[in-house]
Amino acid sequence: MSRLLYLDEVDSTNTYLKIRQASLPHGTVVCAARQTAGRGRYNRTWVSQEGGLYFSVLLKPPYNPFLPNLTQLMALCICQALEQFNLAPAVKWPNDVQVNNQKISGILSEAVFDKDTFQAVVLGVGINVCQDGLNNVGQPATSLQLLGVNVSRETLLSNVLQFFWQGYPALCEKGFETIRTAYLKRFAALGKQITVRDGDKTILGTAQDISPRGTLLVRSAQSLKEIYMGDVQL
Repeated sequence: MSRLLYLDEVDSTNTYLKIRQASLPHGTVVCAARQTAGRGRYNRTWVSQEGGLYFSVLLKPPYNPFLPNLTQLMALCICQALEQFNLAPAVKWPNDVQVNNQKISGILSEAVFDKDTFQAVVLGVGINVCQDGLNNVGQPATSLQLLGVNVSRETLLSNVLQFFWQGYPALCEKGFETIRTAYLKRFAALGKQITVRDGDKTILGTAQDISPRGTLLVRSAQSLKEIYMGDVQL
C-alpha cells in the first residue's frame, strides 16, 4: 500500500511530507538516512544519529475522533515488529517504545490543515537500529545492535508497515478499542506508581488503565484522573 521515497538526507521526514502533502497520495512513506532537524513532541530535538531508521507516513483519512490513536497504533506495530527478534518491548504511553526501560523508538504525529480544513496526518517514526553509542540523547536509550539484533533498516521498515496497514482500517473505523487489549499487554506502567507531567502540571498516582479512547487513567490520592497528554515517568 505504501509508496516509498528514500532520501540520503533531509531536515525532517515529517516536514518533507507536510510541505508536499497536497501533491502526494495517501500512504506515501519517506525514509531518510539522516535528519538534520528531527523533532519530537513539544518541539524537542530528536537526535538522528547515523544508523537509525527515520521515516514518516502520509495519511489522508476522513477527519474523525480516532486520529490521535494513530500514534498508539504505530507504537503497537513497532512492538510487534521487534517481538519477531525475541525482544520484549513495552509502550511508554503515548508515543514511545522501550526495551529494558530504555528508549528504542519515538513517534510524532502532526495534523496538516489548509486554513481551517483538515488535509492529512503525518506520522513520523524514529527507531534506533545500528547505533552503538547513545549517550548524548537526553535519556536512557538503546538500539537493536546493542541488544544483539542484526536486521537491515529496509526489513524492519517493511515489517512495521505491514503491521500498521493491517490495523489501520479498523482503527480508523472504530478507534482505540480495536487495539486496546494488545496495547495493554505491552503497557509496562500498568498498576505502577507514575508521575505525569504536562507543561507546568504534575500528577502523581497509579497507572490504573488505558480507556477505550486511549487516554491514560491515573488513580491519585484524590480521584481517578483521565490524562489526554503528558510525559510519563515510573
